[in-house]
Amino acid sequence: MIQRLITLFAFLLLTYSIHAQEQLVMTTDRNVYIGGEDIWFTLTNLSTESAQLSNVSKVAYVELLNSTNEPLIQEKIYLSDGIATSKITIPDTASTGNYLIRAYTRWMTNYSDANYECAIVSVINPFANNALPKFKTQSDANEKVQVKQNNRMQSSVIEGLQNSYSNRQLVKLGVDVSEKDWEYLSISVVKSCLYTAVECLPSVGNKMMANIRDDLIVPEHQGEIIEGKVTDIHTGMPIANEKMMLSFVGQSPVLEFSLTDSTGGFRYQVNRFGEQEMVIQPYSTDTTKLNYKVTLEDNFSADYAQYDLPELVLDSTQVRQINSAIVNMQINTIYSSHLPDAALADSVEKADAFYGHPENTIIIDKYIELPTTEEVIREIVPMAFLRKSEGEYYVKVFEDKSMYPKEGKTMAFVDGVPVNEFKRILAISPEYLQKIEVLNLNYYYEDENLGRLLLFYTRNGDMGNMEFDNRIFRQVHKGYLNSFSYSYPDYADSIRQSSRLADYRNLLYYKSVSDLSGKEQLNFEFTTGDDSSEYTIVLTGMTKNGEKETVLQSFMVE
Repeated sequence: MIQRLITLFAFLLLTYSIHAQEQLVMTTDRNVYIGGEDIWFTLTNLSTESAQLSNVSKVAYVELLNSTNEPLIQEKIYLSDGIATSKITIPDTASTGNYLIRAYTRWMTNYSDANYECAIVSVINPFANNALPKFKTQSDANEKVQVKQNNRMQSSVIEGLQNSYSNRQLVKLGVDVSEKDWEYLSISVVKSCLYTAVECLPSVGNKMMANIRDDLIVPEHQGEIIEGKVTDIHTGMPIANEKMMLSFVGQSPVLEFSLTDSTGGFRYQVNRFGEQEMVIQPYSTDTTKLNYKVTLEDNFSADYAQYDLPELVLDSTQVRQINSAIVNMQINTIYSSHLPDAALADSVEKADAFYGHPENTIIIDKYIELPTTEEVIREIVPMAFLRKSEGEYYVKVFEDKSMYPKEGKTMAFVDGVPVNEFKRILAISPEYLQKIEVLNLNYYYEDENLGRLLLFYTRNGDMGNMEFDNRIFRQVHKGYLNSFSYSYPDYADSIRQSSRLADYRNLLYYKSVSDLSGKEQLNFEFTTGDDSSEYTIVLTGMTKNGEKETVLQSFMVE
C-alpha cells in the first residue's frame, strides 16, 4: 500500500512538473560593451502557469555565443528564490561584432530552444583584427539619433535628477513606481554611447511549442545535477549496481553516494560555487574496481535556434564617444589593482563539512615539527593507532578506555577526499598539513556506516604533495558563478575626493530590486567619475507576466 502511494505521489509530481513550465527573463546593464568589460545581468525565473516566481529550478545556464553558435562563455547561476544578479566578463580576445546572450534552465531543455531567453549584445574590441564596427551614413545616423532622442524624453518616473553634475559628485534620485504595474526593476547608469536602440531577434517560429522529450530531463529543484556513466576501462561495458562516491578537494567537504543503474548511470545533486577538483570513485575498498571510466553528461544545451545575428553597425556620430569609452576601459584596467572592487561577491559558499563538528581537532602548528606524518599520527593525534599488516599500513581510531567497541573500520580523508591506501597519506610531508580531525564514534551517513573518521587538511586545500592514484576519476568542476552586487567609489571625504587614482567607469551604477509590492517610490544613489560625458539611466521594469518596459533619461557629467 505504501509503495502504491509513493508511486502515485511520484506520478502526480511528474504530471505537475510537466505542466509547470518556466520562463527566464533577463535584463542587462546595457547592450554595447568593450572587449574585457563585464556584462551585469539579472535573471528572474517565472512560472508560465501562475506568472509568479518559480522555484522549480534552482540553476540557470547563461551562455555568450558568437554568430556560429560557439560559446565564448558558459556559466551556471544559482537562483535564490527565483532571482539572481551577477556578471560575466567578456574575453579580451573576442572579435568586434554582435553576440547572442542566452539563458535557460535544465528543465527548459525539454522544450523547444526557441523558449530560451535571448538578447543581442554588441562587443567592440580595439585589439581584435576587425577592431572597429561599421558606421551608418550621416543620414541614417540622423534618423537613429532622432529615434534615440524621442526615447530619452524627460520621464515622470525618475525624480530628482539634475541636468548636469560635476566629477566625483553624489547623485541621488527617486523612482516613482506607484502607477506602474511592475513587479521587478533593474537600474543601470551607463555612458550614453554604450546604450543603443535594442535590436530585436528575428522570429524562429512558435515559441509556445512544448513537445516533451521522450527521455524526460528532470528539473534541478534542489541544486545542480551531475550525471554520467561508469564503464569498464577494458571492455567498455557498463558497471552496474556499484556504489560510487563523489567528493570535492577543499576545506568544506561533501560526500555523495549514487548506485549505478543497469546502464552504469549515476546521478548526484550538489551546490558548489567556483572551481574545485571533483573526485568520483567506488565506495568499495577493493582496488581492482578502480579500472573504470567515468563519462559526464553536459548540462549545457546543444540545441541552437537559427538566429541570424545582424551585422554590427553603429551611428557615425558615436565614433568619438566610443573611442572615449575604449580609453576609459583601458585606464580603469591599469588602475584596477588600486581601486576598490566594484563587484562584491555575496554568495561564496559557507557550507559546513558533511560530518559536522569533530570530537578532536589537532592544529599542527601548535606542536614541535616532526619529520614524517607517521610520527605526527603516533605522537600527537589522539585515538589514532597505526597498524601494519602484510607490509601495508592501516589506521584504527578508537578510545582505549571507552566501552565503545574497538572493532570496526576507519575511513580516512585528505582535504575532503576519501583515500583508501593509507600509505599515500603517510607519504605527505608534515609541512603541508594544517590540521587533523578525529571522529572517534561510528559515523552514519545516508544508508552507510562509514566507521570512525580521520580527516587530514592541508594548508592550501590541494592535498599537498600526496601522490594521487591516477586510476581514480579527478577533474575540475565548474560550479556556480557567484552572485554580485555593484559597488561604487565613495567620495564623501576630502581625501577620497582629491585622490589621484583615476575613475573612468563606463558603468556608474547597477542594481536590481526583486519585490516592489506595496512600494510607491524607490531611492537610489551613486557617484559620478572623472569622465566628462553624457550618461543614460536605463530603468527596466518588468510585470509579473515577464513583459519589460524601459525608461531612459540622460544627464551630463561636466
